[in-house]
Amino acid sequence: MEMQTVCPWCESNIIWDEEIGPEKYCPHCDNEISGYRTLEIDAMVDEDEDQGRSLADDDWDDEEEQGSILRSKREIAANSSIQAMLDEQFEMPECTNCREYMLEVGEQTLGEKEGFHAKKAMTSDLPVVRNDMKVIWYVCPSCYRTDSYISIEDRKQMLDSLSSDE
Repeated sequence: MEMQTVCPWCESNIIWDEEIGPEKYCPHCDNEISGYRTLEIDAMVDEDEDQGRSLADDDWDDEEEQGSILRSKREIAANSSIQAMLDEQFEMPECTNCREYMLEVGEQTLGEKEGFHAKKAMTSDLPVVRNDMKVIWYVCPSCYRTDSYISIEDRKQMLDSLSSDE
């Protein structure tokens, strides 16, 4: 009779024989098997049941395999595009969720039409930012979090208006 254990770390099925005994370390990821989150399952499979699978089950397995192949090809293609875009970016902010680099996806102009009214600096009567301020949008390709920063020109203008001694 074979016993089956599921690795708590990589979730691989580990089959061992009673004569040899249980594995102490996972052969796939080399983590310790015993203790935390270990699940042992009796693997008593009838050969008659296994042979009696329907053709519909076989079709389902083929679709799953094809889906994983297509998904991995899409991921590879997307990763090369993402890397090319990151190489062209002036800034590469890091996602606060997952620490991946974020992609610059566009620029938005905020102004009075959009309901934006710039505040004036206390030391001068100049606005802190221009009324037609540009915001650069970034998206994380891993978790899809969005983030925005004002443009370089508007940053310089903001520092000028805050540091003016007029």
